Amino acid sequence: MQQDLAEQRFQEIYQSHQRHVLAYFLRRTDATSARDGAAEAFLVAWRRIDDVPMGDNTLPWLYGVSRKVLANQRRSRDRHAALGRKLTTVGAPEEPSPEVVVLRRAEDEEMLDAVAQLRPEDQEVLRLTVWEELPHAQVGEVIGTSAHAVTQRLHRITKQLARDLHRPGRHRHTGGGDPR
Repeated sequence: MQQDLAEQRFQEIYQSHQRHVLAYFLRRTDATSARDGAAEAFLVAWRRIDDVPMGDNTLPWLYGVSRKVLANQRRSRDRHAALGRKLTTVGAPEEPSPEVVVLRRAEDEEMLDAVAQLRPEDQEVLRLTVWEELPHAQVGEVIGTSAHAVTQRLHRITKQLARDLHRPGRHRHTGGGDPR
């Protein structure tokens, strides 16, 4: 029953003062911000329905809430504008040079070739861990083993990949001169 009385009281407050509160905002800001501000003011009234004074004191109370809402809107708008100005002063990240792109692509291909040489079960453990970002326990559930076994397999797999990538005769691009 208390909830019904609160809803009824709020409806009366809204019906009586909605135009006044909206006009308050419209005289101080743009139409969209005014509608948002009025909605926020009545949201505060709903949340604090027991604090809203009765009679002739209701509208001044709503104006006080509206004043605070408007101040919050202005602070938010000012912070947004300041952030926008700050972002325009930050330079765009530099694009990597063509040489760097080529070297990275070659390194990626070497890594993919090395992964392709692993046993299919090891490839799956690696993919689940690195690409799917699953914790070891969940990888263990997927492949039917324990988290500890997954940790051990990953250790063995990474050692194998390191050996494969650094073995003699494997092409390795290091940045300059002859890429061997």
